Amino acid sequence: MPAPRPAPRSAPAAPSRALPLALLVVSALGCGADDLAATTTATATATDDSTGGAGSTDASGEPETTGGASTSSSSSGPDTASTSGESGESGESGEPDTSSTTDEPDTSSTTDEPDTTSTTGEPDTTATTDEPDTTSGGDEPAPKPCAGQNKPPPKVGPRKAINDDPAFIQVYINNVENLKTADEQCPGDWTDLLYAMKSVKPSPDLFLVQQVSGPAQLQVLVDRMSAELPGTFKGIIADADPWPQGSPCGAEKAKQTNAIIYRTGRFKAVGDKHVWQVYANKGDQCVRNNQARTRAVMMKLHDKVAGKDVTVASIHWSTSQGGGPDPACAKANVLEVDEKLHKKGFEADLVIFGGDFNEPDRNPENHFRPWYAKANGDDGGALNYRDPIYRVCQSAKSLHPCLDDRWTGTGSFRRIDAIFAQDGEGCRARTDRAHTISFDEADAAALSFEGSDSKLNYSDHRSVRAEIYYRD
Repeated sequence: MPAPRPAPRSAPAAPSRALPLALLVVSALGCGADDLAATTTATATATDDSTGGAGSTDASGEPETTGGASTSSSSSGPDTASTSGESGESGESGEPDTSSTTDEPDTSSTTDEPDTTSTTGEPDTTATTDEPDTTSGGDEPAPKPCAGQNKPPPKVGPRKAINDDPAFIQVYINNVENLKTADEQCPGDWTDLLYAMKSVKPSPDLFLVQQVSGPAQLQVLVDRMSAELPGTFKGIIADADPWPQGSPCGAEKAKQTNAIIYRTGRFKAVGDKHVWQVYANKGDQCVRNNQARTRAVMMKLHDKVAGKDVTVASIHWSTSQGGGPDPACAKANVLEVDEKLHKKGFEADLVIFGGDFNEPDRNPENHFRPWYAKANGDDGGALNYRDPIYRVCQSAKSLHPCLDDRWTGTGSFRRIDAIFAQDGEGCRARTDRAHTISFDEADAAALSFEGSDSKLNYSDHRSVRAEIYYRD
């Protein structure tokens, strides 16, 4: 069990009065923008609620399979996992493992081949800020609990198609935009992301998903992942019947909710899910939003390989509807998600949250916004989480251009999707091979496996992945 966190956290308080603003800024992001007038009044006052039961949508159950019914070639596809030259991201094998038919650790021949990916991931940028990790003895000071948080992650063996390494878990996030297809009002090709996942070892252990229409659509995604990717997957949805909202993309996006997908060979759910409604900026005050799509879902999972617990939250925050430095009340939301992740019953060896934040990490003047400055421990944020993409960019010649290259939404200053991770001691979790999946590389992966591709994007948001490591 993880040691207690160094100090208790106080719950965030929503501002009680309007901010002194000269201008009301209204921003709608993508086809699924907040449409407050279109939501039902029955749920307009939704607040925190814990939903009994795991709320899972079961794919094909156990035993876990490795590749399912996919008929595409798994050996001829080139590695398309990294095209942007990010440190520690290239050379991942595109061959899915099809040797194992159970939930047992993968023992396929991939272990005999050298892994051409970086084993240390991001360059070690730490030695300038960390205190030495000393042991207590005599008059020597006791070790600081976070003394090793900036060390590089441990070296691990060759990555396999199914991750049986107890040191780390493979995590993805994406706003899947209701699984866009070519014939819709807002067209896309959502399966391209699965082919991008298929071209990388290991297969996802966790996938934090935003914007599915309900259990049936989540089941489509889970079943397709189980068919195309090594492993068997299961989903936990925020709302089984999300109420509708208006959308310029029509009926395909009328219902939206969020989910957590996990690989059953690695994790099992512990206890009940927890669901809550996030804040929105209305009249320059932070109040609870009234849309189904902004209901966050959190679950505690037990890692059967590592023998540890992970608490994860999939979030979709409100769009900017106010002025000032925090136009979407993202600061109130990040304080709250931190409280949720550490609430009683959800204590874990790792806590992870991720998804669509809607409010970018920086403002138009290129300064970090209050929510991001509070969350990012590598930039001195008090909540002390690690953003794996920021960690990669710390070693770049220039931080901000590196972050810009890893945009996730459209337009300028649009890094609005991210992963944040922390260990059970309240220290920044070590991460490796963080990567933003470009639309071009997803197209190339689909072409290599299917022999053709539509060139439509898999979403309006680019997905992020990272390896997240447990504390030694």
